[in-house]
Formats: sequence, C-alpha cells, structure tokens
Amino acid sequence: MKQLNYAKGKFGEEEAKQFLIDKGFCFIEANFKIDFGEIDLIMSDNNWLVFVEVKYKSDNYMGMPEEMIDKRKLSQVKRVAEFYLMTHPEMKKLFIKYRIDAVCILGQDFRYYKNIYA
Repeated sequence: MKQLNYAKGKFGEEEAKQFLIDKGFCFIEANFKIDFGEIDLIMSDNNWLVFVEVKYKSDNYMGMPEEMIDKRKLSQVKRVAEFYLMTHPEMKKLFIKYRIDAVCILGQDFRYYKNIYA
C-alpha cells in the first residue's frame, strides 16, 4: 500500500509540474528533502521563487485534497522553504520574493492556490 501511495504521489507531482509549466512557470527542482520535511516542487513565476505543495487524490472517498493541507503542514513547508533559502544563497539573489502555492488534484480536476501562507 505504501508503494502505491508513493507512486500516486509521484504521478500527482509530475501532473502538477506540467500544469504549472503550462501556466508559464519554470521548473527548478523537485522533492527537496531535509530531516523535518520536503518541498514537492520548486518553481519560478517571474520574479517569485515558488515552493509548491502538491496534493493528489484519485477520488474524494476520504476527503478532498485541500483538507490535507493544514496549519501544521503549512508551517512545515515554510520551515523547509526557509532552510532551502539559507542553503541556496544564489536563489536569494535571483529572486527577491518567495511564496508558497498549492496544486490540488482530484482525478482530472486541477485547482491552483496562490500564496497560501500569507
């Protein structure tokens, strides 16, 4: 079951990546991991460095993808994003602003949320 969930997650991340590229974003990195968390996608949107949380569900049997992004998850993403900026000073120079976005996918329905940690 764990392997199936991992495969679904990777599928969702690839779908979200292409969705954002089609919207004009540029891909930088996927699956930036440290001990206390992970950023699914790191993209750029004009002058913004964008940390993207991706939630994919094939159906809504156990709820909506958005319900999986709570305050704890957002706080974790923010901490990992700040660590990324500390360890990648070149990105701080290239992008003067950063934000956290989300792509929630339910089946074939994509919903994009900009600046969810405001």
